[in-house]
Amino acid sequence: MPRFPAPQDWLFSVRSFAAAVLALWVAFSLDLSRPYWAMATVFIVSQPFAGALRAKALWRLTGTVCGGAFSILLLPNLVGAPPLLALALATWIGLCLAAASFDPTQRSYAFMLSGYTAALICFPIVDHPEQVFDSAINRIIEISLGILCAWLMHSVVFPRHGTPQLLAGSRAWLGQIATFAAECLTKPHDPARFSAARRRIARDGAALAVLFQQTRYEARDRQAQQLWLPRLHRHARALPSLLTAIGERHRSLAAQDPAAAAALQPLLSDMAAWMSASIDEPAGPQRLLGAQRLSTRITEASRETRSADPWAALLREGLLDRLEELLGHWRETLVLTGRLLAEGPADGAVPREPDHAPGHVDPLLVGLSGLACAIAVLLGCLLWIGTGWAHGASLAMMSAVALCIFGQLDDPAPALRGFLLGACLAVLIALIYLFAVLPRIDGFPLLILVLAPLYLPVAALIPQPAVMAPALAICATVPAVMNLEEAYSADLAASVDGGLATIAGLLLALLLSRLIRSFGVSWRVRRLAEADRRDLARLAAGQRPADTRRLLGTMLDRFEAQAARLGAADAATFRVEELADLRAAVNVMRLRERLPELPGACRAAVRDALAALAREARGEIPRAGLLPVLDRALALCAAEGSRATGRAALSLSGLRLALFPAAAPPGLPDPVPHPASIPAPPAVSGSLPA
Repeated sequence: MPRFPAPQDWLFSVRSFAAAVLALWVAFSLDLSRPYWAMATVFIVSQPFAGALRAKALWRLTGTVCGGAFSILLLPNLVGAPPLLALALATWIGLCLAAASFDPTQRSYAFMLSGYTAALICFPIVDHPEQVFDSAINRIIEISLGILCAWLMHSVVFPRHGTPQLLAGSRAWLGQIATFAAECLTKPHDPARFSAARRRIARDGAALAVLFQQTRYEARDRQAQQLWLPRLHRHARALPSLLTAIGERHRSLAAQDPAAAAALQPLLSDMAAWMSASIDEPAGPQRLLGAQRLSTRITEASRETRSADPWAALLREGLLDRLEELLGHWRETLVLTGRLLAEGPADGAVPREPDHAPGHVDPLLVGLSGLACAIAVLLGCLLWIGTGWAHGASLAMMSAVALCIFGQLDDPAPALRGFLLGACLAVLIALIYLFAVLPRIDGFPLLILVLAPLYLPVAALIPQPAVMAPALAICATVPAVMNLEEAYSADLAASVDGGLATIAGLLLALLLSRLIRSFGVSWRVRRLAEADRRDLARLAAGQRPADTRRLLGTMLDRFEAQAARLGAADAATFRVEELADLRAAVNVMRLRERLPELPGACRAAVRDALAALAREARGEIPRAGLLPVLDRALALCAAEGSRATGRAALSLSGLRLALFPAAAPPGLPDPVPHPASIPAPPAVSGSLPA
């Protein structure tokens, strides 16, 4: 919900308005053709933090140059064939928007700008193609001027760095994980409460990842330390899945063998206490002593007499394995936290995590976004040419711009409605200024004086996501509709016509987003869940590549995307089984690693189970049809007694707990191999527990 602007919001507004005033004054002084572009650019690129502004400014300039170069190449060659020109522009803008959706870094802004900059340059001068070079160069100069002024005010004169918030947020996030771990290890398993905590941790972790991408453009004295954050994020965000697996195993063990579960409770409590206390301890060897002691206790517990019940023994064995993994992940998290927060130079070789396309990018949604944008350009051109509308170019241009700006949202319609409302207000405000205020003043100081009462309060609303769209629309649209120039000139008919064309373009964008892109949160959540099921099916069928870390990172990306969309909704409404497919995928990977070592009958049973899992994930058989096949493989592996089959039985039990947490215990034969005879599982890069 919108709120009254906070002091930092007012400071942001003052800095932004000062930068806009400077950009407008320099544009007037240089006699640029469209000085209002420089002023509007300031509000478009201004960000609360210096790093975010530098990133957006850099890639906006890059995109503007690329879009200008494309316009120079396109317009003179196709101006004689308007349908072909419109088709080429529509294709270019749609492809650029699709490329922006697939890039997880700040570079995506350059792709988006490359697309709609071509529209901003080509459409206004389509009747004068000889001006394309001058228009492109002027736009690059005006955009550069706005960027330079925004950078000067927000990043040099009055900088506000995001690095302190990143570091503080990272500590708070790890504290949340430690608190969640303590609850999972010491309190009864509560699926509803734990699901809410997991979603909160996922949302905060995703926000920190975005903030990290922005702060890479600032605080060069700390960039080496900050490069440890992606690895820290990879380890830490694996913990909720691991803790879920521990909670499921402990709950099942308590139901099957209460005495065995009670005997492990002191170990769980001590691990929870150590994780909570280690967050605030200073970095150093002393901080990790607790991990060594706990690892020794886990080893000793694994050598104790197993439970008489085979299933309980398997649950206990898996629980101890998962505790050892939790210990390793948290120990690595503490080491990386120390490196991240270090004041001096970074120790050791600083890793460079490769960027990859996030798993929550839906190719269908990306394609529909590009298609909606391309259709908007084509329909806008058709209406413009068919009606002979003098300002019809603005209709095609603004529809493309709006769909590009909001095209990466699940449902652009709400944001487009807000932007449309802001644009309507902007047109009305611009006409009032143009015909009631500006004729009564003279000189640049008076112009700034009359603009301040509008821009200062409206710009203070831009940092608030709830009202950002209409506030930004007012700040960017008012100077364009007024056509601010050094010498006052006004044409009521032209101004109203241009304003109506702008509103019509936004209405067209809203209509197309409703027809092509508006599917709602439930549809998007289901698509994310279906993508996990497809990956699990391919993995079970042996069709996935060997890059396990990338696959698991992709599935965690989807979980974070689901968490962001389920903040105000009930996951049960959408039938989302949080992390179940992720945990199943890890166990499938481990089974496939052990498959060559298994004896013939066990290997055949495990292959049958994996084939049944692949069919169930594809929807070819019901979930209930998988359980008997899984239990048969589990019984054969548990009865065999070798080390390889023991590890396979643990993975099968993890698979069973992930997919059938409420199922009755399986009937397992004796003997189950002694825990001491089973070696530790092989290290899997980027592995997650199940």
